[in-house]
Amino acid sequence: MQIMLFGGAFDPPHLGHQYITKNILDQNIADQVWYVPAKNHPFAKNMSPAKDRLAMLQFLVAQDSRTRIETYELDKEGVSYSYQTLKALSAKYPEHEFSWLIGSDNLAKFHLWGDGNGGDYRIMLGKYKFYVYPRKNFSFSPLYDNMFPLKNMQEIEISSTLIRNQCLNDSTIDKLVDPAVVEYIKNNQLYQKE
Repeated sequence: MQIMLFGGAFDPPHLGHQYITKNILDQNIADQVWYVPAKNHPFAKNMSPAKDRLAMLQFLVAQDSRTRIETYELDKEGVSYSYQTLKALSAKYPEHEFSWLIGSDNLAKFHLWGDGNGGDYRIMLGKYKFYVYPRKNFSFSPLYDNMFPLKNMQEIEISSTLIRNQCLNDSTIDKLVDPAVVEYIKNNQLYQKE
């Protein structure tokens, strides 16, 4: 099968993530999409505990049998690198062909994506396809070899940062995330002022 890996913090997962995933699957760009929540981000991003992000992602995959959660990065030690994840999953599931999904907001810094061992992004792009979905105010630039812009998709305006800020300001997030995620955030008092 064609498996597209969708990596990220998912802190929290939102309707934009669901929209992108549904479109990729409905357009037969991939047979399945696997969400890959990061444990330790290469760019030192602060994240909520993995158990909370994983629990919220469960609500998303429960709605579409063509999706699943891949916990490789949560289970391993150290920083998460996309290339290491792609190699590890290709070795574990040789019957599948893997690609990676990123937002156009990642393109400006994509040249910094390494493999954790001194190798750079060109090695990764030589072996795996990268699909790029449109983020508002971020163009499809620069595009490298083996990158495929998803130009027919609506731009994604929702971000996890926006949702966390809304929560901090006691503003509603009902139109930004799945109702079950709203409930989970409330019940677990996530993204509150400290």
